[in-house]
Amino acid sequence: MSKEFAFEAYEELNKSLMLKDFYQSDRLEKIIVKNYILSFYTIWETYAKKKVYDTYIDYDYLLHTEDFIKKYLKKSFGKQYLSNMFLKDLKDTKVKKDILCQSNNLTWSEFEELLLMIDFDKNSLTEFIDESQDLASLVATLKNLGLTPVQDTIGSSTSDSVKGYLSLVVNIRNTISHTYKMEIDEKLNTKQMALLIHLFKCLIGVIEQYFDSEIAKKYLDANIAEQVMPVLSVVKGCNSSGTQEAILEVELTDEQINLSNEKLIIQSSSNKGYCYITGIRIGDVKLRKLPLRRTCTISVRPTIKIRKSGQYHLCIGVQKESEGVNIIQYVLGGTNS
Repeated sequence: MSKEFAFEAYEELNKSLMLKDFYQSDRLEKIIVKNYILSFYTIWETYAKKKVYDTYIDYDYLLHTEDFIKKYLKKSFGKQYLSNMFLKDLKDTKVKKDILCQSNNLTWSEFEELLLMIDFDKNSLTEFIDESQDLASLVATLKNLGLTPVQDTIGSSTSDSVKGYLSLVVNIRNTISHTYKMEIDEKLNTKQMALLIHLFKCLIGVIEQYFDSEIAKKYLDANIAEQVMPVLSVVKGCNSSGTQEAILEVELTDEQINLSNEKLIIQSSSNKGYCYITGIRIGDVKLRKLPLRRTCTISVRPTIKIRKSGQYHLCIGVQKESEGVNIIQYVLGGTNS
């Protein structure tokens, strides 16, 4: 389930809450609330697991490391049914979603375990959440409406509250799934349920940004980006805040490359970061795309400091280049088993 499908599913769930207002029935209300909880959790679990697995598949050339293989094999043999799944066909032992993303209840700690499987920094996600003003505002509104998150850990940060609201949903879901009951004090009203939907849509948006950031960092660290265009000169430098623009003189010589809409790597002999092209000019004439074999100037907003005296070149940014690595071949040095 992609971000778009998750958003759509949550909106459909939000619309279903209106049935409570049209049909005043205690029995119907209980059914709607139970359906809400079960669906709410299912959307979260489906999105989160697919996000982790799809990221591995799309970027396995970055994530399929020796450490990953060790963790995946350890997980494969942690439970009997997972080892059976792994051993079913040793000639086709490509990473399986059911093994990589296996969990009974996708609590926040379980989600962090999935992040660790692909060697993502879980603390970075906490920082992303705590920096989100939208999440902070939604948490405050939910608390004002009387919905208190489960406090698995002592803390008052936005991330603590978000984790606590997920724990609340998981706890109620387990009560319904195992006993088909819901305690009176666990009952949610329509406003609270609608706001929980907005909270998790916002959370998914933050998770998307976090995944992009982690992949971008790994791509830079891998040092595999190929140079596609040298910077002839620096017309105007800038600092590394990511908010200022530098002006570079360049010349595109390969007609197969269109850099005007891509997130690029800008690199010197001692530093590297990312940038977007925000403007293209020849003299005073603005262009929509880079001209071929003509010197032009481009405005970029980089994440590194650009000095007028520095030597730089541009590289293609991170790409989805999955080749479906086979873990047995990888371990055995490319031999077939």
